[in-house]
Amino acid sequence: GSKINASDVLFTIQTLKNLGGKAHYSKIYEEYENVIGYKITKNQQAGIRKCIETHSSDSDVFNGKDDIFYSVYGKGNGVWGLR
Repeated sequence: GSKINASDVLFTIQTLKNLGGKAHYSKIYEEYENVIGYKITKNQQAGIRKCIETHSSDSDVFNGKDDIFYSVYGKGNGVWGLR
């Protein structure tokens, strides 16, 4: 799979800040597209999800450090916020 780097994490943090600190995946994708100026692929969407989930103790795939994001309405609802 694709490796998540620090710039991906920072870009995701900034995207959520732009959206008021929490948002559904669909809004996060839209904001990414607004910032970069083109439509993202399904693969890029998966990368965004992986970035958020590996950096959240609310996720089954948490990396064990850098607990940055939280599940706003509980796991499986697709709405994430900044801790």
